[in-house]
Amino acid sequence: MFDRKKYKSFAKQQLQGRWGIPILISVIITIITSIFAIPDMIRTISESSNMMAAENMDQYVLAMSELSASSTSFISTIIQTIVAGILSIASLNVYIQMTRSPEPVSFSLFIEGLNNWFRATLATLWQFLWIFLWSLLFIIPGLIKSIEYSMMFYIVAEYKNISVTKAMKISMIITRGHKMDIFILELSFLGWILLSCLTLGIGLIFLQPYMELTFVNTFHDLLQEAIEKGSLRLEDLDDNNM
Repeated sequence: MFDRKKYKSFAKQQLQGRWGIPILISVIITIITSIFAIPDMIRTISESSNMMAAENMDQYVLAMSELSASSTSFISTIIQTIVAGILSIASLNVYIQMTRSPEPVSFSLFIEGLNNWFRATLATLWQFLWIFLWSLLFIIPGLIKSIEYSMMFYIVAEYKNISVTKAMKISMIITRGHKMDIFILELSFLGWILLSCLTLGIGLIFLQPYMELTFVNTFHDLLQEAIEKGSLRLEDLDDNNM
């Protein structure tokens, strides 16, 4: 049975006395993702300047400029998405261990998670592709599919022998019947996110570990439920099956 209060309560217990490494990871991820976002900020400023001078520009030159900016922006988005995916899966290497044992965790777990960069890249691109395609139909299908694929990174992080395509299939299985539950769980953090924005994002550094552990607990519970119901077998967590 889906119990978001339980997942959050467990997350708080799992963080007690072990905030140090998760906060450090959050700081590192925030810095790196911010660095990769700099080109977009520069581009936004440049586009604003171009708009001011647009009346004096030839229409053809203006069109080519807009097309080039659009292509560059899309490539930049892909790169930022990949980097965020790699860092997210690396951090899950730490959070998953925190749910397994009450012992202090080591920063080396995050470094080890970065070694999984190739599979993380494939998982990020595969997930991005399908969410993008479904979003072309409309916002709602894209949102539903993003929730359906939301457990994919946890599977890739914990079961390193499972292919990214199979990880997506498993995510679809374990989220079946719980999409609205997951959506409500995500919304339950909205208030904290808004409050964190008032601190210029500093609060997110503390909120992120709490959210990540909550969703790791959610993932484990959904996986166990799927196995108990028979919609997923233990053998399916081996890439030689399913």
